[in-house]
Amino acid sequence: MKDRELFDIRIALIKAFLNQNGYKGILLSRVDNFAMATGGKRNYIWKYTDLGANSLLVDKNGRVYYVGNNIEEPRIIDEELTNFSCEKLSFLWFNSSPSDIVRKHFKIKDESKWVSDDGSLGKNVNNELSIIRALLTKMELQKYKELGQLASEAMVSTLKEIKQFDTETDISARLVYEGHKRGCLVPVALVASDERIKKYRHPLPTESLLLSNKDSKKIKNIVMVVGCFLKEGLVVSLTRFKQVGKISKETKDAFDRICCVDALVQEATVPGKTLGEVFAKCMEAYKLMGFPENEWHNHHQGGATGYAGRTCKGTPSETFPVLDTFYPSLVEKELGKHIPFGSAFAWNPSAKGVKSEDTFILHPDGKKEIVTSTDELPSVDLKGILKREINIKKSGIYIDK
Repeated sequence: MKDRELFDIRIALIKAFLNQNGYKGILLSRVDNFAMATGGKRNYIWKYTDLGANSLLVDKNGRVYYVGNNIEEPRIIDEELTNFSCEKLSFLWFNSSPSDIVRKHFKIKDESKWVSDDGSLGKNVNNELSIIRALLTKMELQKYKELGQLASEAMVSTLKEIKQFDTETDISARLVYEGHKRGCLVPVALVASDERIKKYRHPLPTESLLLSNKDSKKIKNIVMVVGCFLKEGLVVSLTRFKQVGKISKETKDAFDRICCVDALVQEATVPGKTLGEVFAKCMEAYKLMGFPENEWHNHHQGGATGYAGRTCKGTPSETFPVLDTFYPSLVEKELGKHIPFGSAFAWNPSAKGVKSEDTFILHPDGKKEIVTSTDELPSVDLKGILKREINIKKSGIYIDK
């Protein structure tokens, strides 16, 4: 599959979405949706933002337009959209906005049939797009495997360099460096050590303040490293732990048990189920593994990923399908051929002081494959703890040999 074929499939998905909902066109300005629509192309300048520097318009007939200012147009047309059939709606950088240009070009008086992903034109349908953001072709699944390998290499390289009394900011910087060295953005780089792991589920690394002599947090015994790696619009997430001093048997036991929760949720993620049905297994797993029944209240548990860190998070009542079949059937009618689709998931159960997180892909045939495996690390004895076979592998706490 070539970039142009992937682009045609993704535009067919958007066209199906528009016609299914009776919309005339959609203005896509978000970074994740621009990537989703183009098979991984970039419209950002500021790296860590939801909205890009230019937009893409897709109408109900499948026509595609670059919509942006004269600063971005040369690079976007030459390097991002060069092989695609796109018309141009351009404006001087000080003169207008993407939504204003679209209104003027199409002489829009009534915006009820026009939509956008940021509310700048008609209704904001960003959440409704999650169903097609999660659908991934075989080419995108292969990209996921390669991205997962890069992320795993970056994580392991970071872990290997961690020493007792390193600072959390040093570790975070190393993770970002290892990701960038491999061509990945690292929009999330969370680090916590020792007692901070128990206190915070989203621990930004501590750092000294400007105009302050306060030192960054130095690790003594154990550190948790969380990374999200982004390349060509796709995101993988993983969490790993390293022991540099002493840890209690209670911490080691809780870590192994939370990995079992993760494995059980992965096992339950099968086509034909909704995320809500999988989430029910997640709640059961917490109880089965000896955690408080409401432990899942303290942090989101992850869910479907793809062209976003989490395309849709699992909740008790979530109706989002593990693998949608409706829109693929519409694409098949549109293109006149069968296009196999899969999906990707990153569950992240956690408890006080411990967490488990990997990204896995669900192939069109239902086969699951963890793409963030770190084989250099020891493995958790899932079979011994669960007392049954389970076809999933989870990395244990890393200790220098």
